[in-house]
Amino acid sequence: MNTRYQETDHKEQQQQQHILTPTTYTVQEVFGFNSTLPLSGFVAGHPLVPKATPGYVWSAMMAKDFIEWLTEPNPDPLWISGPTGCGKTDALKNVFAALHIPTVIVSAKSSTEPDDILGRVQLRNGNTVFVPGDLLKAYEKGYAIIFDEIDGYNPEVIMACHRLLERAVITLDDGTIITPASRIYMAATANTRGDGQGGDVYTATNIFNMASLSRFERWEMTYPSAFVEEQILENNFNGKLQSSILKNMVKTAADIRRAYQDGNCPSPISIRDLLRWGRKLVQAWHRTDVAPLYHSFDKAFGNGVDPHVRAMLHTLIQTHFGVAAPQIVGVVP
Repeated sequence: MNTRYQETDHKEQQQQQHILTPTTYTVQEVFGFNSTLPLSGFVAGHPLVPKATPGYVWSAMMAKDFIEWLTEPNPDPLWISGPTGCGKTDALKNVFAALHIPTVIVSAKSSTEPDDILGRVQLRNGNTVFVPGDLLKAYEKGYAIIFDEIDGYNPEVIMACHRLLERAVITLDDGTIITPASRIYMAATANTRGDGQGGDVYTATNIFNMASLSRFERWEMTYPSAFVEEQILENNFNGKLQSSILKNMVKTAADIRRAYQDGNCPSPISIRDLLRWGRKLVQAWHRTDVAPLYHSFDKAFGNGVDPHVRAMLHTLIQTHFGVAAPQIVGVVP
C-alpha cells in the first residue's frame, strides 16, 4: 500500500483558489489610532478570514500589546487568560479580520487525542492515506491559529503540539514532513493560566507542565473599562437606546461581576449578554404586558440563574435605573 497525502477535497480546492498575497496595513486601519506603522497581512478575499465584530472598540492598552506582538520578527504564541465572556477570542478574531489573515480555530476537550487535531492515517481506496487536520494545513499555509479554551484540552494534546509552537519542521509517524510557513500567528484563549489557578471556579480546566506553558507569551485580559463598554453599546445601538440607559446597563454589569467574584452569582455577565439585553430591550420597549427593562434582562441573562439570585440581580438593576422590580413567583420579597 502507498502512504501519501489525501487528495484535496472540493472545499480545500476552493480555498486554494484564493492565493494569499502579502500586503501591509497601518495601525490606523487596524486599530483606529493615529499611526502609519505598517502591520503585515494579506490582500482581502480569502474565505477563512474571520468576520469583524460590528461596533468593536479597542482599549489603548490592548491595542498597544497587539501592535508589539504583531511587529516582532518571530512572535511567540500567546496565552490569553481571563474570565468567561470578556472578549478574548473576539479580540484575536478582530485583529486577524483587519489584517485579512485566514484563521483556523482549534477546539478540543479533555477526551481529545493528538490525532484528532493533527490528523491521522486512514484507509482510502486501498491505500493508507495521511489525512492532515486543519491545524497542520494552517501551519503550512501561514494561517493564524487560535487554540480556543486551551485549558480544557487534554495536556497530552498540547505536548504533541510543542514542535508546532516552536515553528519547527514536523516529521509525523508515517514519514510525512510538515514545513511551517515563514510567519505564523498562534494564540490560545483560556479562563485560567494553566497552572491550576482558578480551578475552583473553572472545574473542567486542566493543569499543564512548565514545558508547555513556557512556550507561550502570557497575557491577562479582563472585562473592558466602563468607557470602552459604553462605546461598544453606543456603536451597536446607534441612538436606539439613550446614553443614560447604556451607562446604567454597564454599571449593572459591573455589579453583577462583583457579585460573581464574591460568590453570590454563578456566572459573570459577558459583553455578549449586555448586547443581547440591549437588543431585547429595544424590541420590548413599548410592551405593557411585562416590565421591559427586567423582561429583556431575564431573556439575556436572568433566566439562566436561580430565581432567588435573579431577584438579587433585579435589585441591582433597580438601584441604577430607579424602576421598581417585578415580583418573581416563588421568591418572598
